[in-house]
Amino acid sequence: MATRRKPTLKQREKFTPFTEALVRGLFEENSRPFFKQHDCSEAAFNDFVNSEEVFNEAYWFVTALMAHWKEQNPNCRPLNTLPVSPQSHDVNVPITPLSIQESAMNIDESIPPESSALTPIQFEKTPPANSPVHSPIRSRLKPVPPVRFSLPNAKVGVNYQARVEGQTAEGAVQVTELRLPSTLGLDFDAERIELHGIPTLAGEHVLHLRWTLDHREHYSTECVLIVNPDPKTLWQVKEPAADAPYFKAHTAYQALTGFGFRIAAASRRGRSHEHAGTFRDDDFVIELIPKTDWALLLVADGAGSANVSREGSRLAVTAANELLTRELSGMTGAKLNEALNDWDNDSESRQTIGNECHYLFHRAATRAVEVIEQEARQHNTEIRNYATTLLAAIVNRQGNDTFLATFWMGDGAIAAYGPRGKVRLMGTPDGGEFAGQTRFLDRAALNDQGFAKRINIGRFANLTAIFLMTDGVSDPRFETDRGLTEAANWDALWDELQPVLTSVNSASALCDWLHFFTAGHHDDRTLAVLW
Repeated sequence: MATRRKPTLKQREKFTPFTEALVRGLFEENSRPFFKQHDCSEAAFNDFVNSEEVFNEAYWFVTALMAHWKEQNPNCRPLNTLPVSPQSHDVNVPITPLSIQESAMNIDESIPPESSALTPIQFEKTPPANSPVHSPIRSRLKPVPPVRFSLPNAKVGVNYQARVEGQTAEGAVQVTELRLPSTLGLDFDAERIELHGIPTLAGEHVLHLRWTLDHREHYSTECVLIVNPDPKTLWQVKEPAADAPYFKAHTAYQALTGFGFRIAAASRRGRSHEHAGTFRDDDFVIELIPKTDWALLLVADGAGSANVSREGSRLAVTAANELLTRELSGMTGAKLNEALNDWDNDSESRQTIGNECHYLFHRAATRAVEVIEQEARQHNTEIRNYATTLLAAIVNRQGNDTFLATFWMGDGAIAAYGPRGKVRLMGTPDGGEFAGQTRFLDRAALNDQGFAKRINIGRFANLTAIFLMTDGVSDPRFETDRGLTEAANWDALWDELQPVLTSVNSASALCDWLHFFTAGHHDDRTLAVLW
């Protein structure tokens, strides 16, 4: 291999602008962070770019490159452009070709014998003597119209299809090539100029494009495709503090069969509680009262703003269950059974049933409030810290008819569903001025003159199912109070739940079902179903 000789002064003068542009472009693009990290000054950076050693290496690289190109392309016109790296990382700044031309510069003294046929290159213009450091480079960049590419955002796991479109002041551009990360899950259809596929990686992804306006000049540009994450992946699952009071399991479920009934209930911690590392605030109780024909269902939702409402909901369903079980096993249950036998023949029997249910539920609610008040006193804290809703139902089936009496305090829903296309809401959800507000069980509610309106009774033929649910289920499934009244929504819910409830482990399957994802709805969920 021939010895490389130093460029002459004349050659250095003619090659310096191009080698400086080449080296500066490379380091501005790739190594600038290194110089900043090591506190390298601008002056030191410029000295490096213009040093003799760097110039010589760049010079030999260019001459060797031209020699190789001439050898491989003997019949082609001389190469007239070479790319220069951009001076910034702006998304839509094009990489502009640097115009060069053949020169009659004498290189006999410096080019190795095997490359002596090379015709070197030089800039069309020389830089002004008083130009700043970067101006010798930028004064030679061929102006390119600013271009803007528009791509709609994608989402992980969702099919994506979009045409790649770019626009300049001179009109639309033609994309000829697009390179994208191999792990992104997308492909580029060059014929249709279209991106398609199912994104697998969230984030801002840089796409490298080649484009043209006139099919003569081609330019390189970067644009960004934003891939939004799957919302499910954003939720963290954290455990509550180990020393937090009133431990409660994150899930609970139970199934019962008897008295011609099947009952399944489940409750699980919501994603918002998982993300915050807090306990489940919901609770439930289901019961087939021994030596009677009565079934009992209760659900409760502790207030999210109350720091120990998880215990309030547990105390409410437990205390109400104990009182209702005791009284339905005794004189109250006997009176109701006797009156139910005369339901069709005696209007006074219906009045008796209504009165008995009113006092029964009032005593149950009172007992729940008393237990909560007692707990608050023992811990020297405010009663409102245990705030909770309470929904209750007692059920007695006689042949094809089902008697149902309910108590509804707070939000959520109680419904008698069926046959298909028919639903009766057993009350109205309590709502506040703002979303998420409701009425909670307390002493004031017990003394409210409207307490009786919270109790409803009915006897239904060919009933399909009875539902009790907290708002963690009713809000995403029905969205509005009006949605609760539309039978088609309950038909859809029953169609979805039937295979769940008829599975071998119906309660466990119901708990799994409660983990459905609906954007914007991440509260605890509790559902009790009798069918």
